[in-house]
Amino acid sequence: MKALVVLTQPPLPEGGAPGRTAIGLLRGLVGHGVEVQAIAARRVFSVPGDVPADLPVEVVDVEPPRALQARLQRITRPLGELTGAFSERVRAAAADADLVHLEETETVWCDEGIDKPSLVHLHYIARRDRGLGAPWSKQFREVLDATRAERAAVRHRYVVASSPLVAQALGRSDVVVAPLSLDAALYRPAPLVGPPTAGLIGTAAWPPTAAALRALLEDVWPRVETREAELVIAGRGTEQFGGMGEVESSRELFQRLSLLLFPLPRGSGMKVKVLEAMASGVPVVTTPAGAEGIEPSEGVIVETEPDRLAAAATDLLTDERARSERGAAARADFERHYSPGPATAPLLDLYERMLG
Repeated sequence: MKALVVLTQPPLPEGGAPGRTAIGLLRGLVGHGVEVQAIAARRVFSVPGDVPADLPVEVVDVEPPRALQARLQRITRPLGELTGAFSERVRAAAADADLVHLEETETVWCDEGIDKPSLVHLHYIARRDRGLGAPWSKQFREVLDATRAERAAVRHRYVVASSPLVAQALGRSDVVVAPLSLDAALYRPAPLVGPPTAGLIGTAAWPPTAAALRALLEDVWPRVETREAELVIAGRGTEQFGGMGEVESSRELFQRLSLLLFPLPRGSGMKVKVLEAMASGVPVVTTPAGAEGIEPSEGVIVETEPDRLAAAATDLLTDERARSERGAAARADFERHYSPGPATAPLLDLYERMLG
């Protein structure tokens, strides 16, 4: 079985969230015996770095479209930046594949002109993740474009979603749910000793992350009842929230944490920071939105109200044994559900149906 996997970013251990989950995806498929060839787009905002040598990935540089071309794309192919030369390379590579796997909404147009069966895997629903905003705002235009691209994705015969809620939002009964994955070998268990430290990492420009940071600083952390605990905030643009800004390694940051405190008010799809915490053996305190797509776990405490979130965080920050036990449970459940083999098993079943 030969699968051509189309990626929006190069697979990198310290890349963007799609790049990190792409490693788990590819290693899971290869582990199941699939002959994989991947093509990844490298754009101006892509994190620099080298793709792991064992992964069969071709990286293609994608230049942003010119102004007129971008306006035309918004009309005919919203989120269509990967059309053009990148899609031409995909079409050429598809000649040697049995099927085409389109990872994320932005790849939805890349199988045009290809006569092989294809699927598209949606990680989240833009409108549920960000909201529309004011009709004259940039956010409104971006979410509208993403929504139109999602509708194009749903017209594919085979559709995959990262969580049951994303699948439900697509309005089809035959959507396959396949969770996102990380390579457990890249994450060593955090020690969970030393000064108790809660943390949150994310890109502040992303509206759900910004909302979680505000909820953390204004509603949750002031209610945490321990003076010994430290709060660490990291990620691009977090300086405006008193954070340390972008860090070289998110994996190293998790080695410092006693828990991930993630009071996300709204969002859609699985959250890679939650998977990273679980892979690192760091317990998580979050909301239902933050835990979307995560099977019930002793390592992930889910609460809705700020005082309950703060109480759960206080319990872990003041009890080293409790956070050790919950951290071990988080790591075990990650390996059981979200390591490459188990997470990609639903995709293998779908591949077989597509070629049956």
